[in-house]
Amino acid sequence: MMSVALYDLTAYAFRSSVVTKYSVLSQHIPLKVSTTPLPDYYYEEEPQFMYLEAPPTDCYCDESCVALGDCCSDYTFVCPRRDCAVSSWGPWEGCVADDGICGIGVQQRTRYVTQKAERGGKECPPLKEMRTCYTQCPKRRSLDDITTVALLLDYRHNQTRSKMARDNIYWDLPSVHEKLKEATYYCVKYKIGWVNRNCWHKQFKTRLYRGNTICAECQPEATLHRSNSRCASDLDDGEQGFWKLIGPKSCNGMWTRIARDDNCHCSQKHPDLDPFLLV
Repeated sequence: MMSVALYDLTAYAFRSSVVTKYSVLSQHIPLKVSTTPLPDYYYEEEPQFMYLEAPPTDCYCDESCVALGDCCSDYTFVCPRRDCAVSSWGPWEGCVADDGICGIGVQQRTRYVTQKAERGGKECPPLKEMRTCYTQCPKRRSLDDITTVALLLDYRHNQTRSKMARDNIYWDLPSVHEKLKEATYYCVKYKIGWVNRNCWHKQFKTRLYRGNTICAECQPEATLHRSNSRCASDLDDGEQGFWKLIGPKSCNGMWTRIARDDNCHCSQKHPDLDPFLLV
């Protein structure tokens, strides 16, 4: 700080009293009053010359000095206030369901501080934001779908049910007839996984082997005894299950459902795949 002599701001000084006028200036520059004696010949009673100087340690440059009025004179350009700065919002995180599984939950996104607030600057805004979200619950399968093993039949029997329908009075019942009109053929592609090593029959071991994709056809007659118009033990896409071939003993294994085609016959829609019938 620079000392400033202020002759014109001081009144006459005497030993008994000191009259000064620096209140206006002191609002802008921290000041203190000092005195120094003048030569004896200047005044008969040794008058005093008065000057004002800035104290070296009595001013501050922090966030409180503005409120307390003790900022240094160079505060505005040496110690300016600095507001908090934050980054852009990050991506929304995954939905966390309230029950830990599915349904209504919350998800959040965050940001971080790039510059802290200093010297009375604006404080940081919230760094976390949350919103309600929803996670689709897995489709609950009906009791009709919860069966142990899907039964397969060789595709050479694909006309058997049609012949039976013509000769069986059961198919003529109004309720059955109406349901049969609404039912349709559909095909399901399954990828064979594990196969029982006892499935050695020549006509099947070249078709039911690990890694092979087959076409399983569901005929309308096979769905009449079920409430969901699906063949027994048919899965949903991506699910794994068990299968068993009717006829040969111990010819069974596991498979994974790939996709379904409606209004489909395996022999027509997927001639390149080995066909079977779902029972």
